[in-house]
Amino acid sequence: MIIYPITSVNNFFKNPKEIVKLSKKLKYTKSSKGFWPGVRTDNVAHINYDFFKQTILSVLSMYYSSSDPIEFDNTSLFFHKIKPYSSSRTDRRNKGWIHQDRCSLGGIIYLNKTALPESGTSLYTQKGVIKNKKDIKTKIDFFKDGKIDLKEYKKRQLGLESKFIKTHTFQHTYNTLVAFDGDQWHACDNYYTNTKEERLSLVFFIHKIKANDTPKMRLDYIQSKEVFKNKT
Repeated sequence: MIIYPITSVNNFFKNPKEIVKLSKKLKYTKSSKGFWPGVRTDNVAHINYDFFKQTILSVLSMYYSSSDPIEFDNTSLFFHKIKPYSSSRTDRRNKGWIHQDRCSLGGIIYLNKTALPESGTSLYTQKGVIKNKKDIKTKIDFFKDGKIDLKEYKKRQLGLESKFIKTHTFQHTYNTLVAFDGDQWHACDNYYTNTKEERLSLVFFIHKIKANDTPKMRLDYIQSKEVFKNKT
């Protein structure tokens, strides 16, 4: 069930240049299990806790007021770099796979100052049953070692996409936040960001949020009041 609504905020950070500078000083590693494309840093909570806490609280401020008692736990923030898998923008290998983050609240902050707009993020609604686990295996194998049968890869990715309807698209805009519920299906539109840089972003996954309510609870409460009464 979707609890947290889709949110986008331009000019999210006050000092994005300093954040990009920090990203260039850190070590990046590839997922040995093929869980994500490209490379990520360690959880920023272990690198600069003040920055980590400020960023997560800034995200949560989009959903809660400063007077709301709120706590978060089991949370990760990573710098994420993705090098295009092909020099062609239209190559299937440069298109992200539709997936869920399986957390309470997740999202991305774009950090490339010069980027192709189409290297952003799209959100989807599921319309069909996903049965074929080979689709997921194809993705994982590719992210892990990059070796694929391109024809089979395209077939698997298109097959998965046929189970969804695209509902929102966010262009890659520097220092822009896009946040959504962890059950929201989404995908990177294109790993090809520009001719000289890797796609740079901050991604976050908040697994536990402790608060008195949620945006969905507040909505349901307001909507529960009858405004169209039957007249006799």
